[in-house]
Amino acid sequence: MTAPIASHATATAEVASSIGVDPGAGLSADEAAKRLRTEGPNRLPDPPRRNPILRFLAQLSSPIVLTLVAGGAIAAFVGARATEGGALTRFGDAIAIALIVLLNAVLGFVQEAKAESAIAALRAMQAPRARVMRAGNVTVIAAENLVVGDVIELEAGDAVPADARLVESAALRIDESTLTGESKAVAKEAAAQVAEEAILAERTTMLYTGTTVVAGTARALVIATGAGTELGKIGGMVGAVKPEQTPLERHLGDFGKRILWACLAVTGLLIGLGLVRAGHTWSGILLEAVSFAVAIIPEGLPAVTTMTLAVGVQRMARRGAVVRRLAAVETLGSATVICTDKTGTLTQNEMTVREIAVDGKRIEVTGNGYGKEGALAAFGGGPVENPGLQALLLTAVLCNEAHLETAPDGRVRPIGDPTEAALLTVAQKAGLDPEAVRQRYQITGKVPFDAARKRMSVLATEGADTVLHVKGSPDALLPRCTRLATKDGDVALTDVLREGIESENRRLADGALRVLAFAQRRSLAGQPKSAAPGDESDLTFLGLTGMMDPPRDGVREAVEACARAGVRTIMITGDHKATATAIARAIGIFDDADAEAMTGEELASLDDAALAARIRRVRVFARVAPEQKLRIVSALKKAGDIVAMTGDGVNDAPALREAHIGVAMGRGGTEVARQAADIVLTDDNFATLVDAIREGRAIYRNIQKFVFFLLSSNAGLALTVFAVALTGTWLPLSPLMILWINLVTNGLPALALGLDPPGADQMTELPRPASEPLLGRRDLLGIALVGAVVAITSLFAYSEKLCPAGSAERHRTVAFFVLSVGPLLHAWSCRSPTASIFAMRPAWSLPLGIATLLSLAVQAVVLLPALRPVFRTESLDVHHGLIVLGCSVAVVVVVELAKLIDRRRALGRAPPGEGPRVVADAAAPAAGA
Repeated sequence: MTAPIASHATATAEVASSIGVDPGAGLSADEAAKRLRTEGPNRLPDPPRRNPILRFLAQLSSPIVLTLVAGGAIAAFVGARATEGGALTRFGDAIAIALIVLLNAVLGFVQEAKAESAIAALRAMQAPRARVMRAGNVTVIAAENLVVGDVIELEAGDAVPADARLVESAALRIDESTLTGESKAVAKEAAAQVAEEAILAERTTMLYTGTTVVAGTARALVIATGAGTELGKIGGMVGAVKPEQTPLERHLGDFGKRILWACLAVTGLLIGLGLVRAGHTWSGILLEAVSFAVAIIPEGLPAVTTMTLAVGVQRMARRGAVVRRLAAVETLGSATVICTDKTGTLTQNEMTVREIAVDGKRIEVTGNGYGKEGALAAFGGGPVENPGLQALLLTAVLCNEAHLETAPDGRVRPIGDPTEAALLTVAQKAGLDPEAVRQRYQITGKVPFDAARKRMSVLATEGADTVLHVKGSPDALLPRCTRLATKDGDVALTDVLREGIESENRRLADGALRVLAFAQRRSLAGQPKSAAPGDESDLTFLGLTGMMDPPRDGVREAVEACARAGVRTIMITGDHKATATAIARAIGIFDDADAEAMTGEELASLDDAALAARIRRVRVFARVAPEQKLRIVSALKKAGDIVAMTGDGVNDAPALREAHIGVAMGRGGTEVARQAADIVLTDDNFATLVDAIREGRAIYRNIQKFVFFLLSSNAGLALTVFAVALTGTWLPLSPLMILWINLVTNGLPALALGLDPPGADQMTELPRPASEPLLGRRDLLGIALVGAVVAITSLFAYSEKLCPAGSAERHRTVAFFVLSVGPLLHAWSCRSPTASIFAMRPAWSLPLGIATLLSLAVQAVVLLPALRPVFRTESLDVHHGLIVLGCSVAVVVVVELAKLIDRRRALGRAPPGEGPRVVADAAAPAAGA
């Protein structure tokens, strides 16, 4: 449920009146119970679940699978009518087809069984307990029992349990980074004036589910629960986005349809011929049709594709990328755009002091994040000892409510405001122990930071001396200063000195640094220790610090590598435009000459046509809402881009689902983002994407190789089956023989072709167009050539004159072996579409060598006396073995001659002084002959 008005822009009293509650007393127990029955619990709705039986049956709905099911039924019918042989002999074909169908269905079901749980992760972000005022009394209840109208109380460390309008607040700051992308804690104020059109990140009167209180206290009025919260709306957007097919899935689907139509056409022709010719029984006609259907369908393709992708997944996991959806591996290789969040993705999400300005000196601070690594050094070298610097660091430690905690894994994490934690870190780098300093001084008074004052003050006493320490915004602090700390002591703050400080402030701010100023009032000796720091005038200005959320190491190099590979990088963030563009400029995303930045407000003013006209130039989108991220990704997809989206926050989840490939951060990201993504980077390193893209491109090339190999081998098999059926005199191959060739002897070499590692050239090529087919015209011609040669050599084995073999069963056995062994040698030619088999580097492929030997060993099993009745084979002698070898080598000879002719033609077409444009390595593109 939600309040019916724009609560962030409406006075608290009016909001309370609209939902019928007294904010000073809260709801009565009876009224709360009544609303709970009406509104429902304060939790996100359960995502819809598909029946597992229906999900399994859906795996059998593809046309090719249905064709195989029909073929299996026919084979079972034929076996049932047979009277000779045992059950395994009669039903062997039907059993083999059923096993293939079941294997493919199980593989698909297992992949889909990894149900998306993004909404469950969103629910986990909701606070389990909440302090609520009921009838004037504060009590703790389960957060799911909150209702619109409840008055909740919060303090530092609490998770916000529902969307709420502030009633009262004191020095309140909220970490909203996971929801809005804002990199620093946001100050909230109950009495602030907020425009009705303000975006989520600028609604300073509001609290939102899933965010955390880092400082201060608050009382707030619940205005939305469950699905009505901003978190719930994001959950709705995540659930509404339906995953699209990847380019690979579309290509394989297209292949399946073409093969199906070819299968139906030729099968119909065979049935028609059988009907018009004398001497054919219905059982024989149907068996011929089933044999051809089994021959033309590459049954091993789904399994080999799945296993190849799985191997790629393992390789990527070793590089820090965990793949949740197999097809995503290949899709990433075709990406043309990476839309990336800033906070926590390009940057470390750890505020870091970069520079200190004291007494006219600029001091550089090295090291990133909250660790102790790093030091202070004057720009250009030289000592940094300065009384003003020491005083500034002392104020930074004492005027500070944060703490640093070392986690079990050794990482240092902040407790409290990240900005204050960064100040403690820089003090450590300068040799101070913040906790020891705090123990030495007694804090006798404090005025917390708030949005109106823009500063914080504390009175700190050591012995008889009491000093007022103040930190805050330079524009709020500098007017209160009358003196300046220098190495020679305090001096009067003249207009010239004041202008110099203001100039330094502008310089730091222009560099996208968050600037804080520090001051002291030291003339408080003898002041009572109970005095409050109310008088913040006549201060001595100490200096400035400039801090930022720094870019991750290696990010600039990764962005440059993506650019060389033809992949654009676009930053999409909830942070301010100036901060975002400065970071983008520093890491090479943004160039003032040929790029532009756009805010969420500007984006909202554009219609889809205007956005489409500008989308190619925009490199930075700043201050955007979650639904705008979704719109940006959709616009890029409509422009023809293959979009990868990286992110770590709740606000990124819908766009992660909408993108072709969603990439989440695994270490610092939210569970919501991880569940919505296809790939999770375990090291949170944007640079890992470069390795992932390289791996994706290698996988696509490998898929092209084994698809060409399987289709060319299947073409020869199908032509052989068709020719034998046309003659009507030779004994046809059984469906079991054909399945054995497709799966057992061809499957292992196909899988080996899918294991080639990435080549060095893959990150210098442009992404392939999404419309580009898996195999081109040249590859289809190669498939036809190989199919013709395989068919001719196998028919040679049937000829009594050319291949004296004895019985018809023995002729079929020789042809069976030619069709099984020939592809094993042909696979070695498929390692490259252009390079000679003798010019491969490396010349020997260990996976392919092992696959060839294993396939030969497995093929020999069918000659065992116990299995001959099942496979309907006869024994072979050395003479037959030489015929099989000669026919198999002939395929390789023809393919290599075709490649030689193709290379010479390419040389003739090359411009003067250039050689042929061929890639003579094992990782070359498609494997066409």
